[in-house]
Amino acid sequence: MKILGTAFVSALGAMSLFLGLSAQAAEPFIPTAILVDKATNTLRVTHYVDGAYQTIKTYHTTLGQVKGDKEDEGDMKTPEGIYDFKALLRPPALAPQFGKMAFYISFPNTYDQLAGRTGSNIMLHATNTPDRLNKDYDSLGCVVVRNEEIDEIRPYVKLGLTPILIFNQLTDEYLSPGRDPKMKEFFQSWIKSWEGKDIDAYIDHYHSDFSAKGMSKAQWKKYKTGLNKQYASIEINPESVLYYEHPKYSMITFTQNYRSKLRSGAWGHRSRGTKILYIAEEGGKPKIIAETYTTLMW
Repeated sequence: MKILGTAFVSALGAMSLFLGLSAQAAEPFIPTAILVDKATNTLRVTHYVDGAYQTIKTYHTTLGQVKGDKEDEGDMKTPEGIYDFKALLRPPALAPQFGKMAFYISFPNTYDQLAGRTGSNIMLHATNTPDRLNKDYDSLGCVVVRNEEIDEIRPYVKLGLTPILIFNQLTDEYLSPGRDPKMKEFFQSWIKSWEGKDIDAYIDHYHSDFSAKGMSKAQWKKYKTGLNKQYASIEINPESVLYYEHPKYSMITFTQNYRSKLRSGAWGHRSRGTKILYIAEEGGKPKIIAETYTTLMW
């Protein structure tokens, strides 16, 4: 399947849950993000403040032995895109060549799967051979740093929350993803059309190659039309909206507080969860090409 265009702006996932919980904490939580620039073999640890990345520290990294964006299992390329970390392993569960620590990266994500990309065991890891870091391309597709450096990076990584964005070339236009008015307007328009039950305006926010829950764009429209007829009102009440941007696609994540009322006046459906929107450009406009939702405990 061909995925069209480059992306505009966006965000990454379960982060919104953490922000919601952190609002109750004594100390304010500052989101972090890991940025990898394949053109310069650098890894940046950053704070994400007021819609922009603020670099805390930069490290040299070695990447996949074959240059280019990962497409297939075993091609020895480092993937490009927006991911998070799904697991942390240490010895003895971790093989010696991966050093003292390894974070598993969520490749392939939903967007990669739509594009037909395959692969597994892509990690940010250390090494028991420090000389590897004298090379720029010496991994099987992973992002590699020194043992002492992964110790420094560890406090900034929260599993399922901290994004890692891997760029072919990181340029200034991607350093302030939360300040793009066009993507904010797109998100607000999508919410307004959803809550207003304007099915034509709502579905116009979706890419022609959209897929979610096994449904195409046409099937999604039919499904949502049925819900609109069933409910008298729908509220989304988004919280902790975060935007991330990448040349391939972008993401918007937020905590979704969904509730609907039946025409009888009784509650229809209520849920609270993390929504991730994958955004790709089509016809010069941002469009939702995929979305995921994870329910949170009340």
